[in-house]
Amino acid sequence: MPQASDALLEVPSKPALNAESHAPMTAPPSSGLQTHVMAEDDAPPEAKPAVEALKKFLASSSLAERLQHTLGAEHMKPLMERYYTRSADGPIIVDRIQFVRMDPNPELGSGKHCIFSLENKTWEFPVPVMLEEQPDGFKVDWLAFVEFKDRLLEKFFQAYQEGPARFHVGIIRHHYFEDGVPNVDRKDAFRVGPAPPNSYQASVFLDKDSALAQELRIRLPWETHVWAVVELEWKKLGSQQWVELSAVPQMHWYSLPMAPRPISTPQKALEREEPPPGISKNGVRGKSSGQSESTLPPPGIKKSNPSLPSTIKRPLPSGR
Repeated sequence: MPQASDALLEVPSKPALNAESHAPMTAPPSSGLQTHVMAEDDAPPEAKPAVEALKKFLASSSLAERLQHTLGAEHMKPLMERYYTRSADGPIIVDRIQFVRMDPNPELGSGKHCIFSLENKTWEFPVPVMLEEQPDGFKVDWLAFVEFKDRLLEKFFQAYQEGPARFHVGIIRHHYFEDGVPNVDRKDAFRVGPAPPNSYQASVFLDKDSALAQELRIRLPWETHVWAVVELEWKKLGSQQWVELSAVPQMHWYSLPMAPRPISTPQKALEREEPPPGISKNGVRGKSSGQSESTLPPPGIKKSNPSLPSTIKRPLPSGR
């Protein structure tokens, strides 16, 4: 298992962005939470334990308390510690918790999955959140939640930055006809976006001759939309700047680590370490020389559910 502290690299710390992002999304002291009235859509009886776990997660006044309600807390702790050094800790105010669905027998994970939509008057879009049932109760997928809440994908595309970053996205091939990307005729273009109902979209590119491009022609053909974790990296040549798709660590959104190697370009496979905790992987590929053996997945991890709602879905198999 790699060092977890290397996992949450989506957006480097930028004071202006952080101040803008987290101020409206982080709750005031707990005394404010006590007087806040939160609407709750009726959830079926079997989802009530998940609702209560989610409320405890949101009401947590400290990192230590929130970890008790976090899925894979042992993997997420280093990421959360770093996150809360630049973001205020404490309760997260929401105005409504809306039940979306429960999957009693998911293909990926060790227990039931329950999905909710969270609303806050200061958020432009509702934020999806997934909980998984564990032996000691339902736990929140913290990694995807903060990414969607803080809209990290949009911030990444605001300006050039050094180094790769990972995101939970929907991805599909598309045609690109604009200027600004060199040798665009020799690149595959993809459109990526965050979880609905946020409709933000951006284009990313990949050299057609790369190993990753060749594999994605099979796993991500035309007109196939996939929910995946991707690695993106800014590139520039003279005055031109664009974002490259450098790896696809997994073809699902489940946030606990898994064993297989990611799909990656050869040069990236040699340069990168194992994907950090909090990002799982799907599919088996040969290992590049110089890399250590992967660790085994946590007990009970299976495959993802094909019938999850529009916020979290398994990709359609090639040719279907």
